[in-house]
Amino acid sequence: MIMISSPIFMHRAIDMMAFVFMGVALSAPTNPHETITSHYPNNPIPVPGPSPSQGNNTHSTATGQAFGGDLTWYETGVGACGWFNNGGDHVCAVSHVVFDRANVDGNPNHNPLCGRPIHIQRGDRGIDVTLVDRCEGCGEFDIDVTRGAFEQLGNLDEGRVHTDWW
Repeated sequence: MIMISSPIFMHRAIDMMAFVFMGVALSAPTNPHETITSHYPNNPIPVPGPSPSQGNNTHSTATGQAFGGDLTWYETGVGACGWFNNGGDHVCAVSHVVFDRANVDGNPNHNPLCGRPIHIQRGDRGIDVTLVDRCEGCGEFDIDVTRGAFEQLGNLDEGRVHTDWW
């Protein structure tokens, strides 16, 4: 191994290390409610907490933190996790804000949220779905499901309804 000890090389190496460490420090969560632990053992998954502007948009459930938002439905295909699904599958997409915040390496197929079970509750109706996609048009706490999943919670003609999910 050849070591280069020129002052220019050392200065650039120090600058690069400072840049990397600043990036890590700046990307660290500053909101203590920004992450929660997954229901999976030994697999923490970052999920956003309530933002100050949304007030008390979330509430605790017996299994963890619940999020309140709009529920919509969409036609599926290959989702951000790289899996093909059809309209009868009980799968969902979370907002790009939630999905992207959990991304680990820039490849959406490696996102730890992929495959995570989610329970959606609307009044006295509930359904379990699997997270397989990212929704670009959704608000932070909105969730998008297949036609089949939406029909378990309401009529397709409703299009957009309020729901809680965890």
